[in-house]
Amino acid sequence: MDRKSHKPRVLPLSTVSFIVDGVLLAIAGYWFNCVRKAVPEPYLDEVFHVRQALAYWHNQWVTWDPKITTPPGLYVAGYAWLWVLQLFNNSLSLIEQLRSLNLVEGGFGLYSVVRQLLYQIPQTEASSESDARSKNPSQKRSLVIFDHAALNVCLFPPLFFFFSLFYTDVLSVYTVLRVYKCFHARRVAELFLWSLLALTLRQTNIFWTAVYLGGLEVVRNLPTGRPEVEYPCKSTFTDVISGSWHHGCLYDPLVSEAWSEDYLKTIISLAIAALANLQSLLQPLLPYLLLLFSFGVFVLWNGGVVLGDKDNHIASIHLTQMLYIWPYITFFSLPLLYPYILNTICPQYLIPLPLRAGSTWHLLPRISITIPILTAMLASVHYNTLVHPFTLADNRHYTFYVFRLLFRHPVIKYMVVPVYYICAWAAIVAIAGFPVDERHKTNPRGQDTGPVLAPAMNNDGIRRILPPRSLPLAPGNRVSFILVWLITTALSVITAPLVEPRYFIVPWLMWRLHVPVSRHGETGQTRIHDKPRSLLGIVNDVACVGYDHRLWLETVWFLIVNCVVGYIFLNWGFEWKQDPGLVQRFMW
Repeated sequence: MDRKSHKPRVLPLSTVSFIVDGVLLAIAGYWFNCVRKAVPEPYLDEVFHVRQALAYWHNQWVTWDPKITTPPGLYVAGYAWLWVLQLFNNSLSLIEQLRSLNLVEGGFGLYSVVRQLLYQIPQTEASSESDARSKNPSQKRSLVIFDHAALNVCLFPPLFFFFSLFYTDVLSVYTVLRVYKCFHARRVAELFLWSLLALTLRQTNIFWTAVYLGGLEVVRNLPTGRPEVEYPCKSTFTDVISGSWHHGCLYDPLVSEAWSEDYLKTIISLAIAALANLQSLLQPLLPYLLLLFSFGVFVLWNGGVVLGDKDNHIASIHLTQMLYIWPYITFFSLPLLYPYILNTICPQYLIPLPLRAGSTWHLLPRISITIPILTAMLASVHYNTLVHPFTLADNRHYTFYVFRLLFRHPVIKYMVVPVYYICAWAAIVAIAGFPVDERHKTNPRGQDTGPVLAPAMNNDGIRRILPPRSLPLAPGNRVSFILVWLITTALSVITAPLVEPRYFIVPWLMWRLHVPVSRHGETGQTRIHDKPRSLLGIVNDVACVGYDHRLWLETVWFLIVNCVVGYIFLNWGFEWKQDPGLVQRFMW
């Protein structure tokens, strides 16, 4: 069955969209105003960014600060933004005008592109164009979830913090997401142009514009094999190899139905099916290959990836970065992950009824999978824990205190390895979502042990397989997405010796955009009442019954984190002995 989509779906604007965006702008505007008053001078890396942007503003185009590592896209954008603002009477200083670029880009551009992506990306409970056009109140109301989720993404603390500072992060994220939007809309020319713009802002964007989307392009252009058609129901490795070569089809089960061995099967199938369809893949892959070629030419011309300060930014293999990302995701997205954790560690009778989803013990990986992975993690920690000199020398960043805790005793860094593993499990399970069927199961070998992610089965413990003609490809995240996302994330972070929360923003965004959320509550239905409802009843309907309550928790959690971090940044200034009179501030 071919995966090619039809006309790209567009989520229409509504009154709710404008209200939600207005709320975002109000919050971001308040944060911008607080920073404007408390921090009127460039702070930290802003010193280099503002100085370079002002050099361009004064037409000093050949001037370049050797401490800057990223390309000049931010400063060209700053020049254009200053030129636009000169058309209007404003009382902002030049630094405030430069900072306002990220405020406007985040409040308008980022919100718009995120809500469209949330609508376009297939989810477990797929939306349809008819929902947007329907006059049914329940269907109309179900679309509000995309506006709410977009608000949450824009409030993501490591990203929202820079709405009020002149850093590359907001503009860089926006261009990458625009590329992703063009990918889903199949607008190749726009995709290529936005990719080039993304590369002028940050070099690591090559992984997300070329490798990530190139991998998804391969998957999108390969037909997916169907159970009992191209592949047997319980496919062995031999079946996968044979079906991938003879049918040119990809073995790619839903994440919610995948066993641990299915991940390896999908890797093998992807390689074989790509070779079998190599000629037909060349044309769709051409823009991504051109991007890689162009970036390679830049690296050869530049003598490396970074532009300046090369001595302190030497590329290296830093495998433990792929361990740090999991508690990062879990900390910020705990409101999305807690139901899976709660239903795993707590008996059902102790869990409130609306939160019960059945015991999730079977979602835990098998011991035969857990032991090798934990061993690899421990080896990575032992042999490849790198600590950049900046990390333990700069107490203005929160990573300084995290690493001080990790190195307080030599044993601690090994003790937290199970935490990395549990966080990774929770993040991947959340990509699958809860299966809706009863899940009493046996594995392909007839053993009563759970898969990495539980397959959808009937009450007899047998996978439900519909007749081939009535078996469409179910919407939802597939194993291939997890693999492409993991590979791209690894490439983008393990080459960085420095650990910074900002480096994980794009990996988190791509993960978050694919986390399934229910648009109709836990029961799959939205209740419409004819009789007048009490205020408590209306709140219950909106917050729980007809809505995924995790979004409300995510909003509150992000607001709390932003308030705490913002308050500390603004009010807990301190001084270094070597720089008396200069206020230092805590930040991401």
